[in-house]
Amino acid sequence: MAPHSFFNPSQSSAFATLAPKRDSTFEYRYFRVHGMRSIPRTLIAIGTGSSVLSRLTNNFSQDWSTYKPTTPFGFLPVLTETSADGLTKLDIVESDVIERYLARKFGLLGDGSVFEEILVDTFTSSTQAVISKLFEKYLAIRDPTLRAANKEPLISDNISPWIKSHEQHLQANGANGHYVGDSVTLADVKTDNLISIIQGVTGEELVSEEKTPAIWKVKKELEKVEGVAVWRASEEYKGISERNFDFLGFY
Repeated sequence: MAPHSFFNPSQSSAFATLAPKRDSTFEYRYFRVHGMRSIPRTLIAIGTGSSVLSRLTNNFSQDWSTYKPTTPFGFLPVLTETSADGLTKLDIVESDVIERYLARKFGLLGDGSVFEEILVDTFTSSTQAVISKLFEKYLAIRDPTLRAANKEPLISDNISPWIKSHEQHLQANGANGHYVGDSVTLADVKTDNLISIIQGVTGEELVSEEKTPAIWKVKKELEKVEGVAVWRASEEYKGISERNFDFLGFY
């Protein structure tokens, strides 16, 4: 049996060509929500800057039932990258893999040293663990009684310990809005996502500019990035956010 087309060794040359390029266009196939999979959109916005709206195409997979069998595992998201000249194309699946590929492409894993890359990975992993738990035990639960029962344990066992430790680590880096050095990394983007989720669950009870200034600074610094500002001001982003709030309860 031949390997899936995404995994065919012939893709190697496409990756070698496109991985170092920063002038590609991107199609991101995922549903019309943020969910746990909004990070690649933000990373592309950072990497493409003011041109994000012309270089990021969101495919909301209205044809999911038809498209699903063609994916390697039957899941979204799928990222398709195309070279500026349109001659080279590659496909990547699995959200964590997509995130790290884009972070590496756009220089969002630190200064290039192994040490800083490990730091970024460590903070990112810690934050993702909380995001995953919140989806598993709260956001994806439709039964309001079960959601209510799960809320306090999530706060005491997951959210509060994350806030305490990450506020300390960010303070130790100068409370400059970044986990590593003085520039945006994947860890910052992941925390911005978690801030929105926590506020959807608890309002400003736990995370706010007053209560967690170093964590909040991450959000404010990311909002200053040109591509992020352009993307989040777009009608498409606003529509995704409204649908996400209706479906999952956070923006």
